[in-house]
Amino acid sequence: MQLKIRTGNLVSSEQLKEMLEDKNFKLFTSKQLAEILNLKSDAALRKQRSKGRSLFDYTRVGRQIYYPVDLVVETLHKNVVEAKLR
Repeated sequence: MQLKIRTGNLVSSEQLKEMLEDKNFKLFTSKQLAEILNLKSDAALRKQRSKGRSLFDYTRVGRQIYYPVDLVVETLHKNVVEAKLR
């Protein structure tokens, strides 16, 4: 089976340059996200991924795990719980 690549699906050189210049096109490593969330290590994130219960979307490149910054921020904003006064 051969894979057919359609030219409409390819990113042009100009589009790639724009994507790389975009300041929101950033990734966290698993350790960086754990530090941001005040976790002792990234083991909790690893456990969530292995059980299929990760709160955050992630990308796996080889053995490395990356979390898109914009999706992490969006997820955190979706899960804000308001404080209630007693």
